Amino acid sequence: MSEPVDPVQAAFEAMQKVARTPQAPRKPQKKTIPPRLGRPTGKDGRRRRRPLDVDSFGSLLGTEINRRGWEKDIAGGWVFGHWNELVGEKIAQHTTVEMVKDKKLFITCDSTAWATNLRMMQRQILQVIAEKVGPNIITELRIFGPKAPSWRKGPLHVKGRGPRDTYG
Repeated sequence: MSEPVDPVQAAFEAMQKVARTPQAPRKPQKKTIPPRLGRPTGKDGRRRRRPLDVDSFGSLLGTEINRRGWEKDIAGGWVFGHWNELVGEKIAQHTTVEMVKDKKLFITCDSTAWATNLRMMQRQILQVIAEKVGPNIITELRIFGPKAPSWRKGPLHVKGRGPRDTYG
C-alpha cells in the first residue's frame, strides 16, 4: 500500500522543482487595465479617439472680431497693408496712406499733380476698396498734396511771424 500524500507538501515540492529548473527570461507583460464603465472602446479594447468636431481657428477668430466690433479697424489695416494691390504699383509709389478715421481714408501724395489725378480717380478707388473690404467701411477719401516746407529749424523756437518780420 502506498502512503497517503499530503497535498500541501506535494505543492511545495512541485514549486521547488520548478524554481530549480533553468528557464528563458520572460518578456514583461503589458498590464491591461479594464476600461472604465461607460467609456466606449474600440474593437481592440482601446479608448476611442475624441471626435474632432472643433471649430477652425479662422471661424473662432471671425466670431471674436464680430463680437468685439473690430471689422472696421481690421479693414483699415488691410487697406494699409495692401495699398499697392488696390491702386496699382505706379500710384502707390507716389501716394502714402496716412490713416483711417470715421470711414475716411487720408492719403498724402508726392505732388499736387498726383493729388489732382487721385481726386479724379476717387470713385474707382472707392469701388475697388468696397469690393475687397466691404461696403460702408471706407466711404470717403481725403487726398492731400505735399506738405509745405517748415521754416522752423532746431529745437528752440520763438513765436512770431517767422522770417517775414525781418523784411523791411
